[in-house]
Amino acid sequence: MLEAVRLVECSSCENIVKPDRERQALVIGLGIGTSPSALIAHGIATTIVEIDPVVHQYASQYFHLPPNHISVIRNAVSFVKELQGSAQDGGKYDYIIHDVFTGGAEPIELFTQEFLEGLSYLLNPEGVIAINYGGDLLLESASLVVRTVLSVFPKCRLFREEPAPVGKVLEKDFTNMIMFCRKSKAAFGFRKPVQSDFLGSQARKEVLVPEHEIEAAYFERAGAPGLQPTVLKQGQTARLVGLQQQSALNHWHIMRTVIPSVVWESW
Repeated sequence: MLEAVRLVECSSCENIVKPDRERQALVIGLGIGTSPSALIAHGIATTIVEIDPVVHQYASQYFHLPPNHISVIRNAVSFVKELQGSAQDGGKYDYIIHDVFTGGAEPIELFTQEFLEGLSYLLNPEGVIAINYGGDLLLESASLVVRTVLSVFPKCRLFREEPAPVGKVLEKDFTNMIMFCRKSKAAFGFRKPVQSDFLGSQARKEVLVPEHEIEAAYFERAGAPGLQPTVLKQGQTARLVGLQQQSALNHWHIMRTVIPSVVWESW
């Protein structure tokens, strides 16, 4: 779904039409490289920022990450801050993908208002950023992240990976949520994909287009109203550690249902 940054369109926007080969993308967090590999396959000049050199090595060696990209092995916070000091890098990227999920928790510093403002600086006026958040949407941390993102990007649309459960009171709601955001307040949608968008992948055909939308107002109800600060700022992240720990425990519980306990216990 992160690759749907290429499908965003806006009827009231300038919508400068450029072929993929003239576009640039910044990817924060590599994983196995599914999304950046797709961007590269479409001809987009892609820069990947990954803190762990082993992650990049394995993505290349075992998951066929194409070599024709710019690799930056370093902390994304310092990298983005460095680019903020360069006027020529302002508005450089057409697409930014922020995907730093690490098994029930995310690096909190990559969700602060200051870091997101840095990404906004690097995104061109007609660009799109997709931010992946994996966690329990009923926890206060999810509400805090959404409020922080909306404090930087004035127009966002939020989508969950699968339909929301209906007809029962939830104690947990663990899922991946993708936030597609732009720098203008204009409404936007997604164009209908064509065959070439799928890159010959049936799996991509099933999941590329965002479907299960969540209204941002949901998080004003879901989060605890007394949680402070109202947005996540540098130097004010320590109080979220407990919430991240709870989210990680929820993720571990899910993984033990996906793979039998005996497998984990024998690892």
